[in-house]
Amino acid sequence: MLKRWLPSILLCFSLFSSADQTTNLYRVLVPVGDQSAKSRDSGIDQAFSSMLIKLSGDSQIMQSPLLQPFLTDPKAFLDSVGFSQVDTASLDSQNAMALDVKFDRTFVDKLLKQAQVPIVSTQRPNFLVWLMVDDLDHGRRVIHESLAQQADPEEPLYEVLSAFDQAMQGRAVSYFFPSYDLEDQLSVSANEAWALRADRLNKASQRYAADGWFAVRVFKASDGQVRGAWAYQEIGKRKMDDFQGESLVSLMDNSVDAVLDTLLKSYTYIPQLETNRLLAQIEGVDNFSTYQSAEAQLEKLEMIESLQLYSVNKDELVVAIETNVRADLLHAELLRSGFLEANKSSDNRSIGRLTYRWVNQ
Repeated sequence: MLKRWLPSILLCFSLFSSADQTTNLYRVLVPVGDQSAKSRDSGIDQAFSSMLIKLSGDSQIMQSPLLQPFLTDPKAFLDSVGFSQVDTASLDSQNAMALDVKFDRTFVDKLLKQAQVPIVSTQRPNFLVWLMVDDLDHGRRVIHESLAQQADPEEPLYEVLSAFDQAMQGRAVSYFFPSYDLEDQLSVSANEAWALRADRLNKASQRYAADGWFAVRVFKASDGQVRGAWAYQEIGKRKMDDFQGESLVSLMDNSVDAVLDTLLKSYTYIPQLETNRLLAQIEGVDNFSTYQSAEAQLEKLEMIESLQLYSVNKDELVVAIETNVRADLLHAELLRSGFLEANKSSDNRSIGRLTYRWVNQ
């Protein structure tokens, strides 16, 4: 049995040219315990968050102040949703059931464009991964493609590979292992790789057509805790951090997030808006007097340069606002005014709009 593991990630950005386009960016499988409405709603929320993380390259995207003003009910973005039976191993769960959620690309892209958050290019990077495992049966090994493909589900290595693969799939980032043939071994020994010798690993990586590389070393401590540290190097700067925990899956997820959140910034861009006009949707405007009050309150705000009626539908008022400030700053100002409160609509017409409900004065 494997007695000790230590994950420690070292990442060094390298200027390689190839890229691998990842599909299914707008589709997410979420493990669920049953087919209840509660599981469905919870699964959709989780899938929405996972989808935005894949697209933005940022594990903290749901907390982004740029995105917050435009967040509506995830159901407004749905293309299709349904329960399906799946291989439990693929979901790291005892449940053999998953919620298969697909979001409408047009609606999602509209949201990200309006929010002006960085998104990862469709030509997504492909990384070379140096994975080292130390166990009592085999000692220290550098995992190569052939060894990874032949891993026995009963051995600890399989658990490591599965946890790492799951973390990378969650970010929709492709990767591959080195062949670790004689040429690699002459460039970096197993002990040097285990020591995360950046100079040696970088030299060995030059032969591969990858967009960058990072290394992971793993062993389990005698107390059963999975411990380690991650590190990466970009533009000559290296960053490291320590961590420990009981769950290998959570550990890999957190480590991969910490590294890719920085690395993927080099592959992101901000979609350009054609105008600085924002649409604000206000519900609860059910009479002409309330409309006049809403218009008067909005015109008082210095951040608003001009205001124009866009549409009226029952008690829903939509106004076009010209402003020279970011949407998140305007959103905060509108909430501080006291006459509006944030409102998440499930209507897909509200996507890309600032959505509020009128507060009776």
